[in-house]
This record gives sequence, structure tokens and C-alpha cells, in this order.
Amino acid sequence: MGPKESVAKVVQQPNLGLCGVQPMCNRSDQELEFKVLRLPRCGQCSAPELDPAVETELTFAEKATGSSPSNVGQRNVQAAKAIIRSIFGDLERHCEEEQKHYQSTGAQPSRQKCNTWATYTNKARLQRFASDSLAFVQSNADCRTRLLSPKQLRFLILLQHLVSEDCSDVNRPEPLRKHQDSYEGVLTSSVNSQLVKDAHRSEFSVDGQSFSMQDLPACAEGMEEERRSTIAKFQSEFVTALETYLLGFCKRNGLSVGGTRRLVQVVTTQMSQAGLANLDRGSQASRYVVGSQGLDQRTAYNLSTMTLASGAELLKLSILCMKTGFSQYLEKDASLKVSGVEYPKRCKPESYIYQYATLSFTVGPQVDDCESIVCSVLDAIDEAQLSPLSPQDEEEIIIEERELDCVT
Repeated sequence: MGPKESVAKVVQQPNLGLCGVQPMCNRSDQELEFKVLRLPRCGQCSAPELDPAVETELTFAEKATGSSPSNVGQRNVQAAKAIIRSIFGDLERHCEEEQKHYQSTGAQPSRQKCNTWATYTNKARLQRFASDSLAFVQSNADCRTRLLSPKQLRFLILLQHLVSEDCSDVNRPEPLRKHQDSYEGVLTSSVNSQLVKDAHRSEFSVDGQSFSMQDLPACAEGMEEERRSTIAKFQSEFVTALETYLLGFCKRNGLSVGGTRRLVQVVTTQMSQAGLANLDRGSQASRYVVGSQGLDQRTAYNLSTMTLASGAELLKLSILCMKTGFSQYLEKDASLKVSGVEYPKRCKPESYIYQYATLSFTVGPQVDDCESIVCSVLDAIDEAQLSPLSPQDEEEIIIEERELDCVT
């Protein structure tokens, strides 16, 4: 099944992953994943600062497994250690360089940026992040059952860290948050404003009910006011249905008012541009910029619930972003550029960029006298199939373009 077919299929069948097939992990695998407890940190983390002059390498506690070192899961764990060190080393260096740049220019950083610097330049916090990341690799079904490439491991590990930090941010007092999200809603005031603003640009499925502007009649040219009214109505109907569904989940699971607020904020944040940004960071797709001519970009979100054999209920969110139809692309990384090759490159019509992930949301332990929300990555796919045109193909296109110019 191709990427395009899978989007339509998954919107209609919420039990499928956004790849259009049953999730790779079975129920017993998922249950094991959900038993791994990652205690969320509140914003008042008391992790001590280490002496910045001391070079400290992130370390990992050895876990006795009784398995052979050649076991697929153990091989992934061993490979993940170097990747985890690389991820958090990069984040630390980026924050240090950014700090120095602000200091040298006299620019005033935002409070949120200062909080980000404080997070990733604190050795004790980096050690905790590293330990949590390794625990994720040890519990994730994909990591236990099939050998993953370094790129796949990096994508999974970084995605898990980013969604976990988004959840933790909601648990923190506002002055200590790393993001400046605002919230609104119809039944609540906890829906991420970015989701409301961009709702008409994506496709959604909430418990099998579809919401898409593609299903609504298009407004004729010059009817901007009518279009704005149509979009506002769509936003209101979608947000109301989403809030009703999430509030029902919270009521069934006995969440407090504060826990309900946190859950709605966390889920709707991952259904907004923030979720797509998390998906993009660390992915192969982030290496490329594709041309807008002919571009067909589709984003889809599928929200449903799942009940484990233990009777526990959780929320499951699948996110997909797919780009097709483009004919040109640029490689961001200068190291990928080949001397003598002109940019942008032309590519074949079958080229595409395809990303998806399935996240779960469960109720975690109390943080500041209120339930926390824990988000886990169940599975993810990151594909960038870009087929450059051969010199012969390029020549044929140039001839066709010249012929069209002569006709016009």
C-alpha cells in the first residue's frame, strides 16, 4: 500500500496505524511499554548543577538481562548509547553557542529560551534525560523485535524526548516553561490555540468521526467573508467534538480538574504544529526543502482510545505528514552538496517524504498535587524517497520546456 492510500484508509479505521496496517507491537508488547514508569519532572526540578569545568560523559547503568549480546534488543540498546550521547551533546552545544551569541550581540533572550538553556546545560538533567531515553529503547516494541538503523534509532529517541518534554512543560509553573503556548476552546479553555488556528489545513479523525475542510464545499473566488465564516464554523464544530471526547475520557478515568486541563493541553499540543515539529526534528525529511510547485502536502491526525487487557484505558494519537507531487528539492546540509551540481535538484514524480508516529497518553503520578500526563511513542516511520532525474531525463524536460515556450 502506498502512502497516499494509507491516509484515506486510516481516517476511516482508527484501529490501524497511520501506515495503514495494524500497529507493529501487539497487545502484550504495548502493555509492557506502558509499565515502564518515567516520572515526569515538575518545573521546580532540584537536580544539582555540576561543575561546568569538569568534563562529564553521560553514563548508563548496566541492566542484567540474561540475554545474549547478539539479541536484537540488546544490539539496539548498545547502539542507542552512542546515539543518546550524541543527541544530548548536540543539544548542549547548541544552547551554549546560542547563549554566547546572545551575550556577544547584547540581545535579550526570552524567558522561554533562558529556561531551555538552563535545561540543556545542566549536567544532572542531561544525565536524567539519557537514562530515560535508554529506558525507552529497552521497553519499545520496535527496538526489542527488529534491528534498527542508527537513523531510525535517533528518530525514535529524539521524538520520545521531545514529546516527553512537551508533557513535562505543562506540569511546570508558567515562568519555568520552555514554550509560550496559549490555550482556548469552546467547552474548555485548554485547547492549544495553534491547533484551532490551523484546524482547516489538516484532516482529523476523532473516535472514527472525520473532520476535514476537503469535505466541505469550496467557496467561489471573491467570497472571502463566506470562506472565513465557513472556516470559523468548522473550527467550532471540530473543537467542540474534540473537547467532548477528551472530557469523556477524563471523566471515565476520574481525573481531577487540574488533571483534565493538563490532558487536554498535552493532547491538543501534539495535534498542532508542535507535534509536526517534533516529528520533523531528527528525521530524514528535515534534511530537505521541497519545491512548492505541484506540492501536495497532507497532514492527518487520528485520535482514539485503547483498552489494555488489564482494563486500563489510554488515548492513542497517530500523526502523519506526507509530501508528494513536488519536482524539485534542496539539501539543507552543505556536506551533502556535490561540487559542480546545480541546486535545486529536479526529481522524479514518484518522489515523496513520509513521516508518521503513534503516541499514547496515560495518566501518570501526581506532580504538584495534580495528575501528570505521560506520553510514549509506540512506533514511527521516517521515509524520504527522493529520486533525482538522470541527465537524460533532464535533457528531455529542457526540450519539452523550450517547445512549450515556442508555442506560447
